Amino acid sequence: MLKKLKESRYVMQIVTLLSGSIMAQALLFAFIPIVTRLYTPSEFGIYSLFFSMTMAIGLISSFKYDQAIVLPKNEQDAKAILFLSLMILFAIVLLCLLVVWIFYDWFVQLFGGEDYLVWFLPVSVLVLGGQLIFESFANRQEYYKVMSLSKIMSAIGTVTTQISSRYLFQANGLIVGKILSDMVAVAFLLKQIVKRNSLQLQKISRTRVYANAKHYSHFPKFQTASTLINYVAQNLPIYLLPFLFSTDVVGYYALAFRVLMTPTTLMTVSVQNVYYQKAAKMFANHEDIRQLYMKTTLGLLKIYIAPLFIIVMWGEEIFSFLFGQEWSEAGLIAKFIVCMAFFSFINPPSTMTFNLLSLQKTQLIVQSIQIFLRLFALLLGYYLFHTPIASIAMYVTVAVCVNLFNILFIRGRLNRHYQK
Repeated sequence: MLKKLKESRYVMQIVTLLSGSIMAQALLFAFIPIVTRLYTPSEFGIYSLFFSMTMAIGLISSFKYDQAIVLPKNEQDAKAILFLSLMILFAIVLLCLLVVWIFYDWFVQLFGGEDYLVWFLPVSVLVLGGQLIFESFANRQEYYKVMSLSKIMSAIGTVTTQISSRYLFQANGLIVGKILSDMVAVAFLLKQIVKRNSLQLQKISRTRVYANAKHYSHFPKFQTASTLINYVAQNLPIYLLPFLFSTDVVGYYALAFRVLMTPTTLMTVSVQNVYYQKAAKMFANHEDIRQLYMKTTLGLLKIYIAPLFIIVMWGEEIFSFLFGQEWSEAGLIAKFIVCMAFFSFINPPSTMTFNLLSLQKTQLIVQSIQIFLRLFALLLGYYLFHTPIASIAMYVTVAVCVNLFNILFIRGRLNRHYQK
């Protein structure tokens, strides 16, 4: 079995990216007990609010043309899309600067008087947008070791700056440390791409950029709105819990979410990148991708069964032991979040197959319905039971049902596609 796995290029590519993600998250996880003893739940709440805002913008900062970079057969077309993505990103960052300048006082109040954080909003958007664009290009070139190393570098930098800033200088380095570390990781990724002479944009014509922008226009038309709606839906508790309950609840939720969903997301991104690259090539050559789809989905399911069982059974005890007794409520919340994390972990193949089947419009409809259902679930839990646990439990139930629907829906559409 091991011999067959080693001989499978697809599996080894996933392992290469996954190993980097696992190492990065293992490092972050190892130091979270220290970080939780240096920072308060309220500070974690501001941290989560800041990045929930910048991520919402950063994820769509290239109008999702970054996901189209891996699709063209012609290398010059891929580079034209990369150039287009960068131009859109710079325009969005300038727009963010204008918004920050106009609403400066409101942002200062939102971040508890920490005025320096306001100007880091557009910087964070720039870093995240650049990361998505260059990772997509590196994925096309199959630079998986480089991508893996960049994740590890980001984790090392995050841990070092967040702990040292508070321990040595009594400063809040949660947000700034994360941004600076991601910036270094993106710079490393870009340097390696340039070093391999892969990024040569001098010969990209305006005509080619325009032609590709038009050809892949379904990404900004449908995928951008779908991504934004999906992200806002996933982070509704961060936005609403401070108003429905308290900032401490946001801190508890943020820690549980960070411990479970962040490593889940980073690991699934690794699988998602490799699956998308492999499936896109097969689909372009009119090969059947159903086996690849089911193999990847079921393989992810088997991996996450053990973490799901452990957290559901002993979530409160684990969180109290690792992060301190004051974080036991985060462990209770984690019992629900882990169910959402489980389905998020096995969902990447279906998410990316929406793109391959040009079902972005359908995906947008699903995401639009989902955000209203999640919002309704949070408010229903509040008004019926007046407890954050009830709101979060109902919110998670909706998320699980939507992910399960996506997986089954894509399987059905693949069957219809290949039976034509």
